Amino acid sequence: MRYRRFWVVLVVMSIGLAGASIASGATAKARILIISSYHRDYLWSQATQRGLGAAMLKYGYLENIHQSNTLASQDVVESARAVIRKEWMDTKRRYSSLEIAQVTTRIMQVVETFQPDLVLLGDDNAAHYIGSLLLDTATPVVFWGINGLPLKYGLVDSLDRPGHNVTGVWQSGYLRESLDLLHHLAPEAKTFAVLACDSVTARAKVKQLQALARKGKLPLELVDVVVTNSWPTFQQRTLALARQVDAFFVLNHDTLKDADGQHVEMLTVGRWYLEHIRKPETSHEGQFVEEGMLCTANDSGYNQGYTAFEMAVEILDRGAQPSQMPPRTPPRGPLMVNRERAKMLGIDLETKMDHIEEVVDAALALRHRVHADKH
Repeated sequence: MRYRRFWVVLVVMSIGLAGASIASGATAKARILIISSYHRDYLWSQATQRGLGAAMLKYGYLENIHQSNTLASQDVVESARAVIRKEWMDTKRRYSSLEIAQVTTRIMQVVETFQPDLVLLGDDNAAHYIGSLLLDTATPVVFWGINGLPLKYGLVDSLDRPGHNVTGVWQSGYLRESLDLLHHLAPEAKTFAVLACDSVTARAKVKQLQALARKGKLPLELVDVVVTNSWPTFQQRTLALARQVDAFFVLNHDTLKDADGQHVEMLTVGRWYLEHIRKPETSHEGQFVEEGMLCTANDSGYNQGYTAFEMAVEILDRGAQPSQMPPRTPPRGPLMVNRERAKMLGIDLETKMDHIEEVVDAALALRHRVHADKH
């Protein structure tokens, strides 16, 4: 009898331990760290967050829209499946070598203490500075928003076989398509100039446009290029070129500084441009049409964030290896037009809707003006 009781107790203990093990495995939560190159209020950051949130909801890493909103507003959320944390590098406003070194050091300390199961890196600076420090570690890394081929930072060996613990999503850029849309809206335009700040994002796009122009693949003639981080220079060159060209390609304008070295907000730049320039313009991302620029073939931030998390799911849920996952570029977003800007320029959209997939009714930069005047 004693032996029988012993075996009964042993079996019960074994079942209990097995059940505890199963329960532990069932409740184990993935630790996901998201590192963005920029800041929460930046329109591109908001677009990529919406894409991430939608994918997290679809694949069960978030349970409801409230959790998605919590992550977007508070940078941390815990669900039944994951503990998710977000960090910001703020390199649109703080991009000196010292500032980037300081924020890189701080975020690597977060990596050390948080011990993530996977790291998501948003855009070029996070990929470059944080990605290089995580390369060939045991932590899987998925980037998004790299402008141009992701080979440039040495994180992947090739587009077919990355070869390391890093893979992700890159922006191919729909620059010719954006100019095609501009030409459809303003067929009288024959020449254009490029306006850009001197940032890693803008420089890559300028090079792409110049290469397309040399190959004769653009519908308008490229006359000149402005690349500067000086706000007074940007203003002077823009006003001068407005007397020479028919249209503009407005790239990123979010790292400009005034004569006192103070950062000038993107919407402040956009407000000035919209008030002073009466030439049609295109851009490369939906955020700039939301700001008030006329049109874009949207290289969608939403699609970038969504696709990046789909790749993360393959790693976390299915055991895929980043070293064997080719980087991806998602499909183009919609052909977008800003109705308020079209009205300012005297463009009738009703006769051109066959080429338009999404209309934005208001210009955020002009609303920004009213807010600034009141305060």
